[in-house]
Amino acid sequence: MNCLWSLSILMGYLSPILVAAFEDEETNCFALHDNACPNANISFWLYTKSNPQGKLLSLFTIRKKDFLPLKPLRLLIHGFNGNRSLSPNAQLRHRLLDLEDNVISLDYQKLAYEPCYSEAVHNAKYVGQCIAHLLTMLLDNELVQSEDIHLIGFGLGAHVAGFAGNFLSNNKLEHITALDPAKPLYLVNDTAQKLDPSDAKFVDVIHTDVMMLGLLDPVGHVDFYLNMGVTQPNCGPVNEMDTHYCYHNRAADYYGESIASPTGFYGFYCPNFKSYASGLCVPKKDIQLMGINVEPEARGRYFMDTNNSPPYAKGHDYSHLNRELKGRTYMNDDIIEKLFEGKA
Repeated sequence: MNCLWSLSILMGYLSPILVAAFEDEETNCFALHDNACPNANISFWLYTKSNPQGKLLSLFTIRKKDFLPLKPLRLLIHGFNGNRSLSPNAQLRHRLLDLEDNVISLDYQKLAYEPCYSEAVHNAKYVGQCIAHLLTMLLDNELVQSEDIHLIGFGLGAHVAGFAGNFLSNNKLEHITALDPAKPLYLVNDTAQKLDPSDAKFVDVIHTDVMMLGLLDPVGHVDFYLNMGVTQPNCGPVNEMDTHYCYHNRAADYYGESIASPTGFYGFYCPNFKSYASGLCVPKKDIQLMGINVEPEARGRYFMDTNNSPPYAKGHDYSHLNRELKGRTYMNDDIIEKLFEGKA
């Protein structure tokens, strides 16, 4: 049994615990059963450099003059218990507007609020379908070119982006960026039930909390593991849940920094997680830039460390790589050792 599979099994046991933690109180949770779009619980807000405050889009009257011509369209998708002002919007939107991109922030807060996690997972497909509805309208009305469409989803929103790609089978999405895609209830083999490389022509993934809230398994054409995806600097004690929220959100921080970084986040290739942790792979010629300027031809898994404070990017500096797992997680060191011996 390899290390990656062993860790995935362990995380499978933890997923129900995480869901229970989200859903430990009574509330008015609800699950959608009507796939009609527009949907009163789903809204889209358009931002441009000339209108940084945003404008609510009406799916009945989308006007060409509201969009910047011949510019990329970035659609930002928040995660569980988020909204159009939280991750990844807070870290990315202002930087993308500096590039003079068209930015749409999706808001489905009413369908994904705490503690209604299992309902949020159920609703994610409906949200993805409404994204596909919007993008189809934009394409049909020649308000955007298909090659300029880029969905950026955080946590649960990464899977929402994947579902949007599934519903756009005739106009396959150009690009999905997944920021620490959510783990709970997504440890499934059926790729139709989660993000996977078939959801867009190019899917790049950033992993920052593989031991708790985010997936360890690769789910893109290229997957980047920052600080092994295990811990992130200055987030707090490893045994506290707030620390993992910090790890999880850090994916959006790193991606935001990448937009204007003069240094860049460069990872080097390792065939699997165990090879990296055991030191079998070293920085060689197979180096890839992570972030907004990632190469669409990139394939495989790439690892890099960050600085301990902003700016986090270290460029091509691999002089002090931390490959150690013991003491970096809430897991007992003996369990970690057994996992890497292939005994657990």
